[in-house]
This record gives sequence, C-alpha cells and structure tokens, in this order.
Amino acid sequence: MNFPDDLRRGLARGLAGLLLLAGAASPALARGESSVWVLKGANNTVYLAGSVHALPKEHSGLPPALERAYGAANRIVMEVDLDDLNPMEAVNFVTANGTLPPDRTLQDVIGADKYTRVRDLAEKLELPEFAIAKLEPWAAAMVLTQFALVKSGFDPALGIDMQIADRARADGKRIDGLETIVDQLGIFDARSVEEQTRFLVESADDAPTLPEDLQRLVDAWRGGDLRALEKEFLEERAHAPALYDALLGARNRKWLPQIETLLADKRDVLVVVGALHFVGPDGLLELLRRAGHQPKPLLLP
Repeated sequence: MNFPDDLRRGLARGLAGLLLLAGAASPALARGESSVWVLKGANNTVYLAGSVHALPKEHSGLPPALERAYGAANRIVMEVDLDDLNPMEAVNFVTANGTLPPDRTLQDVIGADKYTRVRDLAEKLELPEFAIAKLEPWAAAMVLTQFALVKSGFDPALGIDMQIADRARADGKRIDGLETIVDQLGIFDARSVEEQTRFLVESADDAPTLPEDLQRLVDAWRGGDLRALEKEFLEERAHAPALYDALLGARNRKWLPQIETLLADKRDVLVVVGALHFVGPDGLLELLRRAGHQPKPLLLP
C-alpha cells in the first residue's frame, strides 16, 4: 500500500510517539508528591520518570522534579532511542504488516455497520477514506487516533519523550532505548482480529471526547493524583485486558533486568517511559520492590 508523501510524513511523526493514549499523563505517588523516583546503585543514581507522550502547548513544561533528574543524569534511557530513530520504520512496518491482502478491505474484516462508524470519524478528521480502507484494524486504529490527537491540540512533538530527547541531543548526553518502534507496533499486529476490531471501534467511539479525556489525565499528572490515574487505567484495561497486559505488564517484565543493569553503571541515569508503566501490581515500581529494590520519590525542598 502506498501512502501519499504528506500522509506518510504525518504518520511518521505520529506513530513514532504514539502507543497508548491512556498513558498520556505521568504518574505520581500522591497528590502534591513527586512524579520521579530514585534508585540507588553502588556508585550511581537511577531516576525513573513517567512520560507524557503528547501535550498541548500550554501544558508542555517539564515538572520541577523531572528538571532536577534530567540535570543530574549523564545518560538517558527511553522506551525507544529517539536520537537514532528513523520514523519511517513505523510507516514501513504498517505498510508491510498492517495492510490487508488485495482481495480484502477493512469493511470486509469488521463488517459494514462498524466500518460506517469508522468511516464517519475519518471524514470528521478530514482523513481520506483510502488511507484506512485497506489497513488491518489495528493499523487503522493507530492512524485514526493519531489524526484525532492532532485535531485535539495535543502534539507528540511536545511530549516529554521528545523534549527530553531534543535536550539530551543538544547537551551531548547519551540516549539509549529499551526496545524498538517495531517491537512496539508488533504488539498490536499480534492481536487477534477480534481484539483489533474492538480496539478500532472503541478508538473511533472515544474520539469525540478525546480532548476532555486527555485534559483530565494531564490535570491528574500536574496535580500528582495517582488515584485518578489508576482509575483511568483500570477503566481502560477493562475494555481490552489482554491488549493492556501485553502493552504494560509484559513489557515491564522485559524491561526490569535492563533497569537493574543500569544500577551497575557509574553514571547517573534517567529512565523515561510511559506513565502507566508505573501503575498497578505489574507496574515497574512494584516489580522493582519485589526484586528487592527500594524506589523512593524524589522530593524537592
């Protein structure tokens, strides 16, 4: 499937910073406390911070605790190495793995009624129907959600990940990734057709309230309200538990040994990953505690 150049550029910008919009807020321990945690190694400090993958311009500033952690760190570790990322890898993956066979269309896969709902949203977003008509449900959901995100005023370029990567590049700080963008997109591609269809239809149905939902999450992030964030997580997980477990718990367990390795580094390290990776019994904080570590909140004077 060939995308027009302008659409390819838009997808490249968006897919590289977009996985789970429910994670578009940063966790904190309790209202008014820090949203950055500290792990002490033998000769270094590892800071853990939740990221906001997209933000409106008026909420794009970094919290003071994150500013402190960034200033102290000599090395940055993110979900994906944004310094060396080729955004077209995401588009190429969608083209190769998210496109239906020549004799199948998205309407064939999900049915006429569901497709009408998806097509209506595409029209409202000024997204050409041909851009989704031949995509698998998961890929269509990603494209639609990205366009809805941009329409809502939340810009992936202003996300915490992108801001930190830009600053680290300018400051000469090393950037590493825990995984690749292909690893991330492969999680969606591995879902069953039924799961993908639910994900697509729910994404389309939720699009009209996306600005309000995202603003509620950002408010919780700014206020340091973990309860509100965990409530949002549990509500979203109830719709697609297998997908959320694959996106969060399974990846957290894969990342844990890599984070533990950082404790042997001689440099101070800042780890920046999506917010919901810190929430719940399979969250990174709980996994670290079970492994014998003691993450502490970074509290400012």
